[in-house]
Amino acid sequence: MNLKHISLIGICLVVAGLSACSTAPSSVSELNKAPVKVKIIAMNDFHGYLNRSDNAELFLIDPDNPKKVAKVKVGGAPYIASLVKKLKAENPNSIVVGAGDFVGASPAISSFTQDEATINVMGEIGLEVSAVGNHEFDRGKTELMRLQNGGCAPGKVIGKETCIKNNTFNGAQFQYLAANVIDDDTNKTLFPSTYIKSFNGVRIGFVGLTLRGTPKATRGALGLSFNDEIEVINEHAARFKAQGIEAVVVLIHQGGGTTAATLNDQTCPGLSGEILPIVHGLKNVDVVVSGHTHREYVCKDQQTGILLTQANYYGNVVTDINLLIEPGKGVLDKKANSLPVINDQNKKIPRGYTALKPDPAIQREVALYDDLSQKKRAVIQGYIAAPLPMVTIEGTTARNNNVEHLMGDVIADAYLASAPKEAKADIALLNPGGVRSGINKAGAVSYDNLFSIAPFGNNLFYVDLTGEQLIRLLEEQWEGANCRNKPLKKNGVNMCGRLLQPSSTLTYSWDVTRGPGKDFGKGNLVLVDTVRIGPNQEPLDLKKKYRVVTNSFLAEDGGDNFTVFKQGTGLQDMGVVDIDAMVHYFNQYPASSPMPPPKRRIQCATCPKFY
Repeated sequence: MNLKHISLIGICLVVAGLSACSTAPSSVSELNKAPVKVKIIAMNDFHGYLNRSDNAELFLIDPDNPKKVAKVKVGGAPYIASLVKKLKAENPNSIVVGAGDFVGASPAISSFTQDEATINVMGEIGLEVSAVGNHEFDRGKTELMRLQNGGCAPGKVIGKETCIKNNTFNGAQFQYLAANVIDDDTNKTLFPSTYIKSFNGVRIGFVGLTLRGTPKATRGALGLSFNDEIEVINEHAARFKAQGIEAVVVLIHQGGGTTAATLNDQTCPGLSGEILPIVHGLKNVDVVVSGHTHREYVCKDQQTGILLTQANYYGNVVTDINLLIEPGKGVLDKKANSLPVINDQNKKIPRGYTALKPDPAIQREVALYDDLSQKKRAVIQGYIAAPLPMVTIEGTTARNNNVEHLMGDVIADAYLASAPKEAKADIALLNPGGVRSGINKAGAVSYDNLFSIAPFGNNLFYVDLTGEQLIRLLEEQWEGANCRNKPLKKNGVNMCGRLLQPSSTLTYSWDVTRGPGKDFGKGNLVLVDTVRIGPNQEPLDLKKKYRVVTNSFLAEDGGDNFTVFKQGTGLQDMGVVDIDAMVHYFNQYPASSPMPPPKRRIQCATCPKFY
């Protein structure tokens, strides 16, 4: 193997607040011979959601009526803290770990502090080690290293926007790992590759890394190279085993999904996704803690015996992983459960579950950051006549990337409206991942609502595509890697893909029976004769150029595998940020004339119904 860099893994990491990792291998004679029980408490994709949310719900099996599903409200950092304390009390041999994306695409309470709020709170909760996720790179490697190492953010107001507590920021109390992320300036890993911790004479080696495709998922990966996940993991796992380390756990920001309708369905129906070929290629690994796809699962891989987990997103779920390890030999047993972070917003909870009480110290910490941004967040920006929900995958809280969202339509309309008149833009499109939440109630819409929906701070661009290129772009929605992202089957129909959210000036129909999932360049699901462009709904001209407004993630980077954007001409930064475009758009709708719900733009007569 020829990796650009492999960091030493036989050395214990020594970082602030971490004192439990081993310093040298112990001989078997020195070990306690009795098997040791170890608990790993895992989270992923928190994205700065410090506050509980009315929109965050999970579906649980009702033990009093197994044929029915009970819905509970979940999430909130103070409640996570309480659950973590409860789990640690069950077994002192515990460690809290993460699989990345604790920051980035964060709501205002975290983003307004440059995500220092989340870094501080997760450290206080007890997070000890985490992989980096793609969103950790959103502001670039220098800013990410600042979050790890400390220091105030340049150009920000100390005490209000950065260094909130006592005008200082000491950096993360936990250690980021980046085994496959190479800093091109140093030819070394950006962060350590591994972490070792000892529990009563047995040692667990952690390898932390992110998906190799991170540069396609964020604009902040400049100056970094990303190595193959399987090669990197196997290299470190082999060295761990050579050192006599009894258990190997991978923390990786890559994932998959199942078609399970309720939490903790360990039959893992329809398990699929980018994580599976990685798991199938691993050796000497016991557990893989995954992330990125915002799904929940606990699965035993049939090919390798590896325990594979993911804990939903936004702090709605914590994975409770329990290992029985024999000193000098290895893992005798491994089990896990997905535990809902049930908060006190629930009026009724199924038997067998308990609402958590908020941890007082973390509640005070969150309140500090909440108060800093409250005044700006509370400003009303407009009014809506009907809810604009985010469509979730049935039975889960995971965003459904395969459908048109009402909120996605509104964002696309806001994009288009932000284009200068002289640009003569025709349509607007955004990726479904750009719709981070919805609005579930009619009435007033605050800045906080809008920032939660579009927290990225992406600049808006326009680019010219021919009619032929536009059709090819739309076909990319259901091709290749986009069809392996959060795959979903409904009534036996493969509904994979990422559906670009269109402005009202683009309508079309497509046919799922033509078969999504083809290689890039070979899809033919769009019914070309149905495509209409512009306010007058004119038929598409394959040879004509059309001006498309979109965000920098798509326009500059061809993100989410929408490569056709990079084939366009006349790329122009409009000098408008996405959140500002939305604020301006919603400002048009006062209480006396609220925004009506948008009409659907995409039709699929052959698709199962999701609404």
